[in-house]
Amino acid sequence: MTAPTAADLTAIPLLVSLSQEDLEAIAQLFTVRSYPKDAIVATEGDRLDLFNIIMSGRIQFFWHDEAGYQVKLGIDGPGGHYADVTLDGEPILMSVIALDDLRVASIPMAGLKQLLLRYPQVGFDLLKDVVARLRRLVERTKTFTMEDVYGRVVKLLLAAAVETDDRLVTERLTHAEIGQRVGATREMVGRILRDLARGGYIEVARGRITILRKPPRRW
Repeated sequence: MTAPTAADLTAIPLLVSLSQEDLEAIAQLFTVRSYPKDAIVATEGDRLDLFNIIMSGRIQFFWHDEAGYQVKLGIDGPGGHYADVTLDGEPILMSVIALDDLRVASIPMAGLKQLLLRYPQVGFDLLKDVVARLRRLVERTKTFTMEDVYGRVVKLLLAAAVETDDRLVTERLTHAEIGQRVGATREMVGRILRDLARGGYIEVARGRITILRKPPRRW
């Protein structure tokens, strides 16, 4: 583990308000940690003593139970962070897995508190980011509680699709992965996708789903 350079810290949105001199002064508070793809970097219930800011790679937040059932939550990339809900030593509420080779700038919670007191703008920017995360969580919770499985599947497909050769195409998604994201069994997801394909709304090829026309809000 090594300390990041001021140039490394310049790329972190949370620290954008700091001058070059400030960044050089605080660089020693951080250490750079690396994790391989698929590493579990935090487990629900852990009490973390480090605040981690992503420098490169992506992470996935998720919940799982003793039977192995898993619900995938948000994905975060460079500039994102985790353990922001454990600033006073509370257990972390979600597990975190590295989706790619991961590099993070880690700072002890005690050092983070000193940093926030010394640079109030950083504290304000962190507060804004946490509020934005809360809003996304509320929106996701609303989707889970107010929409049926069909509605959640369609919403996921529309959100995941990107324009490719004038067509909306998702990344490769298995039925199990979709089920983990929307809180449903892969069998139920399979039935919904087959119905959508028969209705001419989607086309599935090699794990990618093409949106041919916007599916109805209700089935």
